[in-house]
Amino acid sequence: MNNCNKMITRLVAMTVAFVMVIALTGCVVEPPVMKVTEYTVTVTNLAGTPLEKCKVAVYTDDSMTGVVYTGITDKNGQIRFTDVAAVDKYVAAVSKVHPGYDVADSYPLTGERTQIVLKPGTMTDADMDSIQYSLGDPVKDFSVLTPDGEMRLTELLKDKKALVLNFWFLNCEPCKLEFPYIQEGFEQMGEDVAVLALNPYDGTPEDVAAFRQTNGYSFTMSKCDARWANMMKIKSYPTTVIIDRYGNICLIHSGMIRSTQELLDMVSYFITDDYQQKFFRSAGEIPAV
Repeated sequence: MNNCNKMITRLVAMTVAFVMVIALTGCVVEPPVMKVTEYTVTVTNLAGTPLEKCKVAVYTDDSMTGVVYTGITDKNGQIRFTDVAAVDKYVAAVSKVHPGYDVADSYPLTGERTQIVLKPGTMTDADMDSIQYSLGDPVKDFSVLTPDGEMRLTELLKDKKALVLNFWFLNCEPCKLEFPYIQEGFEQMGEDVAVLALNPYDGTPEDVAAFRQTNGYSFTMSKCDARWANMMKIKSYPTTVIIDRYGNICLIHSGMIRSTQELLDMVSYFITDDYQQKFFRSAGEIPAV
């Protein structure tokens, strides 16, 4: 009898379940559609040049606790991520950037596409012991005390389109041989170009000032901290570094400049009105203007 009751109970349960299935399949309720939003974050420098291999971490808000995405920027300086939350207050943290950039703690995302522009920082004494610049790096804003007064990079680049940074020393014969060409080039391009010849190796500030006066050079020459040579990776003298209007190292030329025309060919591209930032591993790569 008990077995019979159990069987009846099972049949009733199966019947109820079947009816419920029929009822449900006859009136299907569609689940809500979740909107997936794609976000693109681009990291560039002041010139708009994409910065590759930067680490970008995206958080749900400025408490920097809820991580949504972490990635490395590609050759276009971009990371992309998708999310269904569509939060209005996403923020990004940027790290692993080239030395020289001033990086904020966080950057707000301004919609589905955000451009984060990194600017050069300001050089400190500690930077001179830790930074070693390479081609393409931004140079932190620096000041040098010269016979003409304090010279600051950002002030120069307000008026000039490029800075020719020349490394030399008093007892360097190739350095002395190229200076007349630098002087002639400076006279021709002085409205657009600043020239700063730094001596990190020998002599005193008074020795450098006397050398300049004796030879009648009008471009700026100065004695500088010996750490400049390490910071700029100077392996031989003379070495000429071109810093463009955005503060980036665009050319490192080791060796003597052998004519005024050679200097003009090195610099002319960087002072054109329609200049597009590029980095060159040798002077021979620079296009003719």
